[in-house]
Amino acid sequence: MIIATGNILRNLTAKGDNNDLIVLNDEQIKELQKKVLSMADDIVNICEENNLNYHLTGGSALGAVRHNGFIPWDDDFDIDIERKDFDKLLDLIKSKYGEKYYITCPKSKEGVQTLAAHVRLNNTVVRSCNDPTNEHCGVTIDIVIIENTFNNAILRKIHGIVSLALGGIVSCRTYAKYRKHYLNLAKGNEEATKAFKNKIFIGKLLSFLTLRRWVLICNGWNSICKNNNSEYVTVPAGRNHFFGETYKRKDFCEYTRCKFEGRNWKIPKEYDKYLKHMYNDYMQIPDEKHREHHVVLEFKLD
Repeated sequence: MIIATGNILRNLTAKGDNNDLIVLNDEQIKELQKKVLSMADDIVNICEENNLNYHLTGGSALGAVRHNGFIPWDDDFDIDIERKDFDKLLDLIKSKYGEKYYITCPKSKEGVQTLAAHVRLNNTVVRSCNDPTNEHCGVTIDIVIIENTFNNAILRKIHGIVSLALGGIVSCRTYAKYRKHYLNLAKGNEEATKAFKNKIFIGKLLSFLTLRRWVLICNGWNSICKNNNSEYVTVPAGRNHFFGETYKRKDFCEYTRCKFEGRNWKIPKEYDKYLKHMYNDYMQIPDEKHREHHVVLEFKLD
């Protein structure tokens, strides 16, 4: 079994124990939110103008419903978009904004390959703990793919199991390729060091293919269902992965609108069901010690 390290990494950064980490203060978060909002305007406007089916997701959807904008202590902004519109959106961003943004996606030949797209604002630096190098670490918006999946329960199960396995391999290859970065993050934490070393070991065993090749294989498998009217959809690159983010299409891909910092943007029509699934009692504001604070390795907005 491939070890899941997402929660370990989040706990490491939430504590801010590593001396290399910078905990952003309220003023820095507000300045960062302004940059993110400007980027979101660019991306959402392209979606609206070209009838691309997007919606806010994760903490952005939570912020829209609970705060009518950003969660006050966070700058997170995530967009989900259906597979059929994903490449079109990235092409339109590149065409319209040229050198303003640096974009990585599963098909990228440069940068750190991942299973989502990352739109980064050039001439800024907000290097998170998920950025193993210091190249192209600008203010970021994540664009995550909504995949079709099979109506047949057995085929859907196979789709999910293989997706999880391939996603685990991509994670292990990432840890192995950038092992110096991850072990440095884990220094002083025995649990994290052990978990990271195990992933690095597995990643080395799988080094007969490059990280980029594994990402392409996983991306291809995730998109294997070509039925754009399937009853079910899934978000394999989401926080809760394939089975934790499989939804009825009518609940997740149909939308309503919600205020976000004065804008009127799309969120899932069944947002209450979605947010309860993701966050349980989502309208309850967590106390200070349970909030995920933004910590970074490098920070420069000007």
